Amino acid sequence: MVVLLAAMAAHVWMRREEVADLQRLSLPILLVTLLLQFLVQLLVNEALLLPLQTYLKQLGFWEFFIVRTGGVFAGSLVPVAGGLAVRLTYLRRRGLTYLDFTWATILSNVLALVAAAALAVVATGILWAVSGTPPALILWLSVGVLALSVAAQTVFQWLPRLARHRFFERWPWVSGISGYRAARGTMISVFTLSLARHALNFVTFGLLYASISRLPGDFLIGGLIYTLTSPFRIVNLTPANLGINEWVVAIVGQGVAFDVTTGLIVALVFRGISFLAQVLGVLFAWAWLASHSP
Repeated sequence: MVVLLAAMAAHVWMRREEVADLQRLSLPILLVTLLLQFLVQLLVNEALLLPLQTYLKQLGFWEFFIVRTGGVFAGSLVPVAGGLAVRLTYLRRRGLTYLDFTWATILSNVLALVAAAALAVVATGILWAVSGTPPALILWLSVGVLALSVAAQTVFQWLPRLARHRFFERWPWVSGISGYRAARGTMISVFTLSLARHALNFVTFGLLYASISRLPGDFLIGGLIYTLTSPFRIVNLTPANLGINEWVVAIVGQGVAFDVTTGLIVALVFRGISFLAQVLGVLFAWAWLASHSP
């Protein structure tokens, strides 16, 4: 993370005149994107909550919002395991089993990836129809994201059967998944929520890119860059994936239409707006729970 942030700081310092493009982000655009990201937080929360409520029906929306946010902040300190540990610890105390939590989490993440791939394919098709053949990088990344989502969905569907194999009998936390099934209604709801979430992120990225570049066609390309880089946001390899998300967006953006500095600026602004939206969500959740507590 230190190396990635140092490289980012060095790049911005050498091209600090380009950072002046931040002035093109008007207050209305920032407020609109903040509202969009607040809605994204609600959609993410509901998409993760629905599978969990199959096994823990009394789990409330705003209660889980605070727990999930605490997990996000913990994940910023302890990559990969921090966020999951906070959610699992709390939910275990509420009566949720480890296997229930694992199955619900896998279901949500797989369908989120499938939704991002679907949106990426649609956006690539629209870009192709409007502007002609897209750059090769977009085509390859679209195919890659689609292939990854199909592979993830296939493994998820076959996971209960694979867990029945005698090889996994020594690990109850794996073999126990053999009895789980994903309800069609739950999968459709989670997929729809995830698709809506990615669509709002698509619009957020599109507005930020178009505002900085001042070219109308960059709205579609900016949103497409989000969908093509969304798989990198699933697992945090550094605290909050700081440095990784920014450089991935910058590199992909450079390969499509934008310079590296623009990509870094958009990724950093997107991170800041998302963080602020989550803080606003927590304040709202605390106020709601306080007003409805017995």
